[in-house]
Amino acid sequence: MHVALDCSSAARPEATGVAMYIRRMVDAFAKAGGDTRFTLVHRCSRWKQRGSFVRAPGANFSEKLMLEPLHPVFGKSVDVFHGLDARLPGPWMKAKLVVTIHDVFSALQSKEFATEEFRRMKAERYRDLVERADRIVVVSEACRRDVLATLEPDPAKLRVVYESGGPGFGPQDESRISDVRKRYGLSTPYVVYVGTINKRKNVPAMIAAFAKARKKSGSNAVFAIAGRVGFGGDEIRAAIEKAGAADSVKLLGYVPDEDVAPLYGGALGMLFATLYEGFGIPVVEGFACGCPVLGGTEGSVPEIAGGAALLADPKDEEQIAAQIEILLSDEAKRAELKAKGLERAKFFSWEKAAKECLEIYKELL
Repeated sequence: MHVALDCSSAARPEATGVAMYIRRMVDAFAKAGGDTRFTLVHRCSRWKQRGSFVRAPGANFSEKLMLEPLHPVFGKSVDVFHGLDARLPGPWMKAKLVVTIHDVFSALQSKEFATEEFRRMKAERYRDLVERADRIVVVSEACRRDVLATLEPDPAKLRVVYESGGPGFGPQDESRISDVRKRYGLSTPYVVYVGTINKRKNVPAMIAAFAKARKKSGSNAVFAIAGRVGFGGDEIRAAIEKAGAADSVKLLGYVPDEDVAPLYGGALGMLFATLYEGFGIPVVEGFACGCPVLGGTEGSVPEIAGGAALLADPKDEEQIAAQIEILLSDEAKRAELKAKGLERAKFFSWEKAAKECLEIYKELL
C-alpha cells in the first residue's frame, strides 16, 4: 500500500496544534506502518518554509514537493492520499481520498474568530472536501457532531480518531522542573496556560478570573502564559492592565516541547477554559505530566477529560475564578486530579491513532 501524507501545514519553525498533529502522526506511522510505503508531500506554496519540512523518518518514507496539477504519474501511483489538515489535491489525484478535519467551529460556526470573507472561502473548501473525500477523520465526537451539523456529509464517511500528547510528556524529574522554573523566572507557585494566544483560547477571561481567584485566596501564585501571541494579542495585554495583573501574569512567549513538560510538572494546575477545542492536545499533555487541569465546558474538552479535570463555563468569569481558587488552595483536590489525569492520559496514543488510520486506508482498498 502506498500512502501520501500532506504535511504542508507542519512547515513552520514553531509547531503548535495542527503542525504537532502532523509531525507526531508521521512518527507514529513510522512505528506502526509495517510494510506500508509513505510519501510525505509538501505543497510548493510552502517552499519558503522548506527548512521546517517534515523529513522522512524511515526507509519506507520518501518526500515530494507538489505543484498541482503537474503530477499525473504520481497521482496514479498512490493508493491513498491523506490530507492531514482539511485539504485535498485536485482530480488529477486518482487515489482514495482521506481528509482530517480538526474543527469547523472557528472558521464556519463562529462569527467572532474570522471575517465573513474568510468563512465563505472556508465553507466552499470544506463542502468540496466532504463531497470528494472517501473518508473523513475527525479528532473527537464533538468535532464529528459539528461537522455533521455544519457540512451535512454522508455520516458513513466519518471516523473518530483521537489525538494524543507528545513524546516526553510524562512525570517530570524535579531537577528538570527546577531548571526550567529558574530559566523562566517562576520562583513562586504558578498556574500555566500553554497554546497559541488568540481570541478562541479565551485568555483574557482566564486572566481576569485568575486575578479574582488570587485575591480571594490570598495566594502569591502567578499565571504563566506560554505561547505565541496571535490574533487578539492586544486584548491579552489590555486584560492584564484591566485586572491590575502586571506583576502576577508572565507572558513566556513560545516555549519548546522540551520545556513545556517541566512547566506542567511544576505547576499547581493548567488553565484551559477555552471557548472551543476540536481535541485539546494540552489537556492530555497536562494529564500525562501530573498537572491538574481546569478546562472549558464547550467543544471536546469534557469528552477528552473524561471526568479527570475541573470544568467551567468559558463565558462565566466567576465560575472560572471559583475553579481556579480550588487549584490555588485545595492540595487534596490537586492530588486527586493529578491521579485521575495520569490514568486518563493512558487512553490516548499516537501509535493507536496511526493504526486506526491504517485500518481506514485498508477498508478503502
